[in-house]
Amino acid sequence: VLKNKFKALETEQRLNSARMDPHFFFNALSSIQTLSMDEENNKKVPSLISKFSKIMRQSLESTYDELSTIEEEVSFLTNYLDIQKLRYNNKFDYEIKVDDNLEIDELKVLGMLLQPFIENAIEHGFKNIDYKGELKISFFKEHDSLKVELSDNGVGFNTEALHKEYPSRATQIISDRLMLLNKRHKTKAGYNLSKNPTGKGI
Repeated sequence: VLKNKFKALETEQRLNSARMDPHFFFNALSSIQTLSMDEENNKKVPSLISKFSKIMRQSLESTYDELSTIEEEVSFLTNYLDIQKLRYNNKFDYEIKVDDNLEIDELKVLGMLLQPFIENAIEHGFKNIDYKGELKISFFKEHDSLKVELSDNGVGFNTEALHKEYPSRATQIISDRLMLLNKRHKTKAGYNLSKNPTGKGI
């Protein structure tokens, strides 16, 4: 019992220090600063700073409360993706769909779980494409389970390169978070990566 408690505590400490990549915050601020010097677009700056501050706040809050409502998670993802679109000069579009039957202000999910996958799709999947990137996120109910589906039309990956595309450290952190969630709340949460039927992205 003590060994299991120690392992859970050790994992939690690692997770608390492994949230969002600090480079994102630096690059986002640099992009907003650049935009502020552009006379045609500097009116967008206050809105982007507001989005940026909300991302920072939720990132900090997630170290204290691992669960977020779907409504909060969608708000976080929207702000995050808007900032990323700025950073990458509108190289991609995104769409977030939420099933009307979901109680988004009550049903909770593991906060910021999608962010590493989305970051990978943007920074690697869309890196060398010569067409408009598309990212789709869907929250829906299937049988008695909540499903969250993420797909993109990026460069994709082959099965053998799967673990290279998603670094072991990132996947281990996600697996650890799900393990702790399942242990605490007696749930059966998990994730699966597969090729997009179109041959592009995930």
